[in-house]
Amino acid sequence: MKAIRLLSVGLAVGMLACTSEETPTEPSGSASLARSAVARYTAVDLGTLGGNRTFASAINSAGQVVGGSTLPSGETRAFLWANGVMTDLGTLGGDYSQGLGINDRGQVVGASETAAGENHAFRWEKGVMTDLGTVGERSSGALDINDRGQAVGGADGVPILWDKNVIVSLPLPVGGTYCGVQEINAAGRAIGQCTVNDFARAVLWDRDGASDLGTLGGDLATATGINASGAVVGISWLSFNNGVHPFLWERGTMTDLSTQGAPTGFIPNAINARGQVAGSYGGGDQIHAVVWERGTTIDLTIPGTDSYVWDINASGQVVGNTVVGNDSHAVLWTRK
Repeated sequence: MKAIRLLSVGLAVGMLACTSEETPTEPSGSASLARSAVARYTAVDLGTLGGNRTFASAINSAGQVVGGSTLPSGETRAFLWANGVMTDLGTLGGDYSQGLGINDRGQVVGASETAAGENHAFRWEKGVMTDLGTVGERSSGALDINDRGQAVGGADGVPILWDKNVIVSLPLPVGGTYCGVQEINAAGRAIGQCTVNDFARAVLWDRDGASDLGTLGGDLATATGINASGAVVGISWLSFNNGVHPFLWERGTMTDLSTQGAPTGFIPNAINARGQVAGSYGGGDQIHAVVWERGTTIDLTIPGTDSYVWDINASGQVVGNTVVGNDSHAVLWTRK
């Protein structure tokens, strides 16, 4: 998602790779990154499952992190990182898995290859990975889960809600076709995007159905994050369609965060209950990881790397990854 967190099922599956029994593993992280300080935050390298590429996708209130890591063989496995230990969550019988969301109950969702070679959404809880199924013969992936156990994602363009082991195909907005759901909050309100008249549009799903959130004046908008109060962040074109701008949508009003101190090209990926917005932007010769709050931007970028942020929890802890050459390291940033 990436320079934007638009982890469509296809992209999520593309980041996957491998099998094995669920095994706690001490991270084999880079010593130079392990305890580096960045501005007002401390950055910790979460290590790997033995390979050279790790991606952190989400974090819960307890500081547990999920994502995907390569094994020495190069295959990728979903992981759960907690208290300094990275655990391989296994697969649905195939070669690949990727953790994409986690709630405060420790339930993890993501996508995995099955023994039949299909890509399906999964839920992992207390050592057991469950196949959430799909719609028809489509590939599926779950990107987020709330504390009620409701998971959201997609199946080749069909927006999906998994609720109490029941698969629900969510409604489309007027004129909408290909859709994907990104996140769901505690109240069951979900956000994502649909193709409407050949352009991506930011969409909110709630008890009233699917609503197009509008744009900052152009044709395109995409929603990437929602918090407990229903505030939504994402990106949108302006009326002249010459570049995307970050937005904050609250109570029917969409605000351009570029006018509120956010850096040019900022792509927000998550917002917490405090209104802190985490994301990334391209500046100079590198990608910067940042947190925006009330008009102030804090740069979390690790020197000498491209740094990406994908999620932020209630206390302001941030997860993402840094890239140097062909190596990617999952990173947890914590306020000092």
